[in-house]
Amino acid sequence: MDDLSPDSPADFAAPAPPAALLPLLTVEETQDVLEILAAVANDAPADADLARTVLMNLATRVPSRD
Repeated sequence: MDDLSPDSPADFAAPAPPAALLPLLTVEETQDVLEILAAVANDAPADADLARTVLMNLATRVPSRD
């Protein structure tokens, strides 16, 4: 690990992402997604209003397939 001394050149460029990155979800939005996915995975009823809200939040961030 001596080659990582502060005097060594710091040429650690991050590679370009394989595709365009989408804007991140907030913590609250991510928790909503997890709640809906958990309900579906557990064969429990999902909150339809929450599902619509999550759908709209995701739809504004994901480009159309067309």
